[in-house]
Amino acid sequence: MAKDPATTATPRRSADTHTAPFGMSHAAVIIAFVVTAAVLALNGQQVQDILLLLCGAGAIGTAAVAGVVLPTRPGRRLARLIQAYRASSGER
Repeated sequence: MAKDPATTATPRRSADTHTAPFGMSHAAVIIAFVVTAAVLALNGQQVQDILLLLCGAGAIGTAAVAGVVLPTRPGRRLARLIQAYRASSGER
C-alpha cells in the first residue's frame, strides 16, 4: 500500500533554505567604503593611500568575521573572547 504524498512530511535540509546573496547589510558596507573614499579624496589624500587604507580595513573585517564564524580552534577562542568582553562590559 502506497502512502499518500500529501500526508508524508519530508524533513527540511539546510540546503533547502534560500538566503539572499546580497542584502541591506552588504549594501551598507559598500556605501560606507565609497563614502569614506570620497571624503578622504576631498581632503587631499592620495588615491593609493586611500586604497591601501580601505583594503587593510576590509582585510581586518574579513579576518574577524572568518575567525568568529569558521569552526576552527582560533575561531572559537575569538568568539569566546568577544563574548567575555561583551559580558564584562554589560553589552548585550
